[in-house]
Amino acid sequence: MKKLEELTLKELQQKLIELGMSEEDANAFRTKAAAIATVSTLESKKEVDDGKVASLEDKTSPAEDREVNKNWKNKAEKMRDRLLSQRKVSILIPLEPTERAGVVEWRKDKDGNDFQVHVSGAVESVQLNGYKYFIPKGVYTEVPQQIAEIISKSQKQTLEAGSNMLLDRIDPNTGRPLKEIL
Repeated sequence: MKKLEELTLKELQQKLIELGMSEEDANAFRTKAAAIATVSTLESKKEVDDGKVASLEDKTSPAEDREVNKNWKNKAEKMRDRLLSQRKVSILIPLEPTERAGVVEWRKDKDGNDFQVHVSGAVESVQLNGYKYFIPKGVYTEVPQQIAEIISKSQKQTLEAGSNMLLDRIDPNTGRPLKEIL
């Protein structure tokens, strides 16, 4: 018996008719890929209907389900573990004129995992893969390396924002400072 890929489109259409598809629907196929996919699906369905295969889905026992759920960690938990295992870097996020220094406390949940609580004042938060990390403003704080890099990039973007609007910028057309041209 030939593999499905070796059959012509006409042969695939004939096979679809043999599997129970109407001739009109089978002849509507214009590509081999679509016809092959449909033949494969219909053959699998026929095997299930004939009782050769109990189901197309894997059946797991309740014990296996509990074991899988127990070992599974969501993305936020994985990110938390990754961040807390990184080298720590001391950073300071400056306060805005009307803000008070932030206070963040570390606590443990019922499973013994560390988490942060925003107590008072101004904080900056960084969220990675669903895990939110709070950094208090106005005080030096030890943070994971990856968080420090994100805060650094954010502050750099804030400093550079609007630099193309300054009067002392260089005009790209003349190469001279804009304030000399005005």
